Amino acid sequence: MKLTDEIRSLFSDGKEWIELEIEYARLTLAEKFTVLLSTLVLGAVCLLMFIVVLMLLSLALVDVFKMFMTAGLAYLSVAGILAVLIFVVYLLRKPLLLNPIARLISKLIVDNK
Repeated sequence: MKLTDEIRSLFSDGKEWIELEIEYARLTLAEKFTVLLSTLVLGAVCLLMFIVVLMLLSLALVDVFKMFMTAGLAYLSVAGILAVLIFVVYLLRKPLLLNPIARLISKLIVDNK
């Protein structure tokens, strides 16, 4: 076997390896994008369901408060409770929202199986 044949074979093998690496990168990107997109969709669905549950629980709490106070004061009390909850979530936004999202994205990008 001549040296030129070996060089051609080497270039052919190198070209095939590069094509396989590109295909692997595409499949990995598609997998990670699918995981990210499905997580976002699941999060959005859970958020919508949580909002509905929170509204129903708020109305139920208003009915409970109506037993002890006037209707207007009951609605204001529930609004105040919700405002405090929103403030607490805002204060805890980093450990509750930002850190898990950052962990998910970094795990998707950096994780090499």
